[in-house]
Amino acid sequence: MRSRVCYGVLVVLVFAIPMLASAAWRSEGPFVATIVDVAVDKTKPDTIYIATSAGGVWRSDDAGQTWTLPGEEMVSRNVKWIEVDPGNPATLWAGIEARGSSGLWRSPDRGKTWTNVKVDRFSFAVGQPIAFAASDPRIIYVPSTNLHFKSADSGKTWESFRVPNQDVYAFAIHPQNPRIVYAGGRGSEHNMSRSQDGGKTWHPFGEGLPKDSSIKSLRVSAASPSTLIACSGFGRVHKSTDGGATWSELELGLRGTEDIYSLEIDPHDPQTLLAATKQGLRKSINAGATWSSAGAGLGGYLCKGFAFHPARKGSVYAGTAGTGFFKSIDGGETFEPLGKGMAAGWAEKIYAPSSGAGPTFAQLSVGLFRMDEPASWTEIQAPFSPGETAKIDGIVFDRDSPKRIYAHKASSWWCSDDAGRAWWKVEVPRASMRDMLKGKLSEPQFKSLVQDPVDPKIFYSGSWSSSDPGTAVFKTIDGGKQWQPAGAGITSRSVTLLRSAAPGNVFAVGGKDGIFRTTDGGKSWRLVRPGEIQDLAVDPTKPERVFAATNKGLFRSTDNGETWSAVTQGLKGDDVAAIAVSRDGQAFAGTFHGVFRSTDGGATWAALLDGLVHTNVRALAIAGGSPARLYAGTAGGSVYSTELP
Repeated sequence: MRSRVCYGVLVVLVFAIPMLASAAWRSEGPFVATIVDVAVDKTKPDTIYIATSAGGVWRSDDAGQTWTLPGEEMVSRNVKWIEVDPGNPATLWAGIEARGSSGLWRSPDRGKTWTNVKVDRFSFAVGQPIAFAASDPRIIYVPSTNLHFKSADSGKTWESFRVPNQDVYAFAIHPQNPRIVYAGGRGSEHNMSRSQDGGKTWHPFGEGLPKDSSIKSLRVSAASPSTLIACSGFGRVHKSTDGGATWSELELGLRGTEDIYSLEIDPHDPQTLLAATKQGLRKSINAGATWSSAGAGLGGYLCKGFAFHPARKGSVYAGTAGTGFFKSIDGGETFEPLGKGMAAGWAEKIYAPSSGAGPTFAQLSVGLFRMDEPASWTEIQAPFSPGETAKIDGIVFDRDSPKRIYAHKASSWWCSDDAGRAWWKVEVPRASMRDMLKGKLSEPQFKSLVQDPVDPKIFYSGSWSSSDPGTAVFKTIDGGKQWQPAGAGITSRSVTLLRSAAPGNVFAVGGKDGIFRTTDGGKSWRLVRPGEIQDLAVDPTKPERVFAATNKGLFRSTDNGETWSAVTQGLKGDDVAAIAVSRDGQAFAGTFHGVFRSTDGGATWAALLDGLVHTNVRALAIAGGSPARLYAGTAGGSVYSTELP
């Protein structure tokens, strides 16, 4: 369901976080985004906003040609929806995923600055979009569970109210009469109510609506206010032509639990409906009586958010959960890609060659990408996952052959002799008949992989789920022709990370069990530090110095893992997701608060933030060469890089 995509655009972000260190970061891409909502400024249709999952709110001022992140407060946030205030288009409203605090945010200056809106001191997350009264945009309704809110002065003040016996997930307001309000959600006896006095009193409403499925969204036709569309769970859509009194179900051709992400009525033609579903875009040109597939050109990525152009009939903007932003000029039938500079991907791992010769790889939530030149990325699918999103467990650069690269996943590994452009699967020897007769059925698995620092034919592989004792790690001394169990002493069934400190001296992270170490080439292992580990790095200048990144802080051993101590001076935050050490001994830690550097073996740390707009760093890698570069993978900002200080 996926198409191969190539990106080659250098993005320059227009603001920076105050400088705390000498090196400057630059955005490298990949230029992808998981877009969940699209909003267009009706007074300035070339101004478009998108809400991204973990990538914040982005803005385009040239009809989607180029994109920027206008404000710091929304960076890296998981934004659920975005709305342009119809009464004041400079004002934006957004809902974010929040726990323990309000999820409703507002910007008065087209996204440059944002403030958290607290409708009262007890209410928290807002999961569904707010509703404006078209005839009086000062009136705003905020849905929530149990207690709901209304403002009659554009959000300056709020009053709370309840819809009896019902939670509300969506409000809709009559486009000409703001006193008529519909509330859809979930109740014990009914899922919709109506008010005819501006929300003061409510009554159950809507014969024909399902009682076993929550209403998630409501739409009222601006051209025909008696026509309403309601979307409920499990991909069900109902329509009313008598102001919501009675409803009939529309058949979109969805099955089972295939969901509807959004549905809109074309403002230029009320007979045209467009729905973003798990089965792609669906379109109706007869008010929902029949539906057909639309959205050609969007590729295999799901479209969750779209918007009609407010002034140009046939123009539709769509955002996908992957390649980014698209435009249609034929009412959503076909789309072409738009947009430069939108680096809003979630980077999970980065792999860079220590020699500096060769490409850099980034594993994102939406796929695997290779960078051969700065800011120029190619998505890789085959042979790992032909035609689908590729997700591997790791990449190893051969120590002796700059163009030889190994990739591994679960029970398979691959090799490339041309720097990752073409791959071939390495044959894994299966258990022999003699072994099977002895009950030894385990074979090498490749959840993790490491090469010996001296002998390039020696590899250790970590299992994703071993069954026999001693098989959590396998070892080969002939480049993979033969493998032998080499995990005696490892109590974990899986080994998620392997790091080689010296010939025969290897560290293994055994799931949540902790760090195990061998000093005899895998003959025996011993637990040297219990607890869950997120990343592990060995100092190449002093192999006895090892760093362990955990969600409870960064720890260091100066005696080959025998003893450990927390290193905290100058390091902000407890959740350390990544750790890397350069050839000259500089250590770098990635946290929710950015990247921190130590030049004294981890004793003290200083922030390295100049130009690092997204500070939620999830992965680090160092590419050698002259000059060497540090790569940081972020949550919602793709990959950044900086020249090593």
